[in-house]
Amino acid sequence: RQYTINNEFIYNESLREIISLHDKKVLKVTLMRARCLSYLFENAYKKLITREMISHAVWGERSQFVSDANLTQLLYLLRRDLQQIGLFELFVTLPRQGIKIDERFIIDAADIPPQAIQYHTHRCNKIISIGIPTLFLLFVLFFLAPFI
Repeated sequence: RQYTINNEFIYNESLREIISLHDKKVLKVTLMRARCLSYLFENAYKKLITREMISHAVWGERSQFVSDANLTQLLYLLRRDLQQIGLFELFVTLPRQGIKIDERFIIDAADIPPQAIQYHTHRCNKIISIGIPTLFLLFVLFFLAPFI
């Protein structure tokens, strides 16, 4: 899935990247922050997203064992990442309630065309199919050369 933020940024869920359309900056997001960001975008229409909802979306069943400090840290790091690319105050904390997407931001969701995903997968498979035999050949030449 892909999200457009104010027609200025694109967040690609599968690649975990945010791209600034203004200056073409790309920000790679860690897995946990990407899960959190995806959940926030999926629920951007809600007036309130509780901390429990976010925690469950990010950590799943393990969320009951995750401290409030862990979630606070995750949200802090996500905010810091977003600021690096120019997205300031995307979400607002509502004390003792949860968070919400700031009303100044318009989030549009679109599914990524299957051919785009297949191309990415095909490229990775091609790299693997060429890379592994090449490494094997180098290994054989390096270690068996003295015996030939």
